[in-house]
Amino acid sequence: MDLQVGNKPTMQCLFLILGLSILAADGNRDPSFEFNFSSSEIYVGEDSVGSFYGTIYNLSSSPISLAVVRRINLLPNNWTSSICLGTICYFESIDSVSIDMSAEDSIACGLLAWIDGAGQGTVQLDIFDLESNVHQIVDVNFFVGNVGLSEEVHLINRISLLPSYPNPFNPITSIRFNIPFSVTAKLLSLKIYDITGHSVDILVDGLVEAGFHELQWNASNQTSGVYFVELLSGKNRYVQKLVLVK
Repeated sequence: MDLQVGNKPTMQCLFLILGLSILAADGNRDPSFEFNFSSSEIYVGEDSVGSFYGTIYNLSSSPISLAVVRRINLLPNNWTSSICLGTICYFESIDSVSIDMSAEDSIACGLLAWIDGAGQGTVQLDIFDLESNVHQIVDVNFFVGNVGLSEEVHLINRISLLPSYPNPFNPITSIRFNIPFSVTAKLLSLKIYDITGHSVDILVDGLVEAGFHELQWNASNQTSGVYFVELLSGKNRYVQKLVLVK
């Protein structure tokens, strides 16, 4: 999977379960679209990439024109966010994007947040029909903090990607992840991407037993720079930043 968008890498994952209420300027009008997503509470590790994705559905039998606006961008210093539509994530400076959707069409929509250090922040997305002025507003909250060994016990009941160590590294780092014991095994992939979004290594791609796992990535054949490790299993997706210093 090689998705390069704007000047940042993006790896797309869609969640299609739950949406927020639609706010209409005219209460008698039926909404022309719906934005569905699983959760607006995003938990990520330090120095990583947080992603929020859902799907916009055109509910009407006619084409519609929508705008996606980043109304609020309350993030700590050195954090940035980007609006994403389809396979495109726009530059951080772009606060609004418009799109034409054909009848009964759908498109992925969300945010990428580049995290630098611990903390938390909120980005508000306002999606609205340019003709009917029907809005759907979502507050996306990013929560970030170190996950140390003393906290690992709290992760036993969910799939999780633990911080790699050492990081920065040269040329080997240990990548750790957990699969809860509530399941016997999970299909998952563990991949490494470079800063352009190209896959440079596949560490796992198949069925993995429950429990804590630790793998070593040897980057002796790679150049110094920033890389991303992605753990993907069903609707669960985690991304962390790795820094190779030679």
